[in-house]
Amino acid sequence: MSRRGVRSGGSVAEGWERERLCSPRGRQRGADRKLRKIRAADVARAVRAVWEAGERAKARRVLSVARDLFAEAVTNGYLDVNPARHVRALPNRVRRRRLALADWVRAQGVLAEAVIPWRRVFALLALVTGQRRGDLVKMRFDDIWDGHLHVVQQKTGERIALPLALRLDAVGVSLGDVIRDCRAIGVPGETLLRKRAGGPLSGASLTKAWAGAFRTAPCSAPAPCSLAEIRSLAARLYRQEGVDAQTLLGHRRASTTAIYLDDRGLTREAGEWRTLTL
Repeated sequence: MSRRGVRSGGSVAEGWERERLCSPRGRQRGADRKLRKIRAADVARAVRAVWEAGERAKARRVLSVARDLFAEAVTNGYLDVNPARHVRALPNRVRRRRLALADWVRAQGVLAEAVIPWRRVFALLALVTGQRRGDLVKMRFDDIWDGHLHVVQQKTGERIALPLALRLDAVGVSLGDVIRDCRAIGVPGETLLRKRAGGPLSGASLTKAWAGAFRTAPCSAPAPCSLAEIRSLAARLYRQEGVDAQTLLGHRRASTTAIYLDDRGLTREAGEWRTLTL
């Protein structure tokens, strides 16, 4: 049931029933109670029934809808307290796999053979700069001065100046090298990454190109790693080379950077040892 459906005057109690929040087994436990008799325990049981049926994403949606539904009931005077508000949030297990350097190299090998010029360089630009997709497509040649590429991050507004001498030894490329490649990819334009005719690209174009290359390459990961994972890979590689990953990523808190530096078991799966340096 949509939020608009609740506001349009439909009975909130009917909305709870129409949503089938409890599933057939759950409804037998009292989903048809009058609205004021519904308690947090009822909502929790309803959500748990869906969760235990293996529909994890649906269970989260059910809880979200229940919270909105009963909040609307409180607003309209049907209830004094939102019973779903006190139901504990469901665990959201991280499923996205980290990108390994070897898989990036394989995918870049596919991109390097692309007919469309910008596809040959965008993954390099993403890795060497460590910036988000939205920032990659906004990078302009006018943003380069005093030997630095200046980035105003779209998501946070952080202002970062990346030296053109910034070099990622793991792939043997510097930021200056990548920018020279960007100048040579086709018709001149304002942005580093651009279409054949010189116009700017969309972030979706980068995502699609990366996903296609990852599927084509003989990568070891069981499922494609998202384009966003290049940012984590950049942070991990630069940290190994002594570069300040927190400043590179534009984070205010080290705890945020730590999330990107966590390889989520890649090192362990590869059988590598973590070496204590004296």
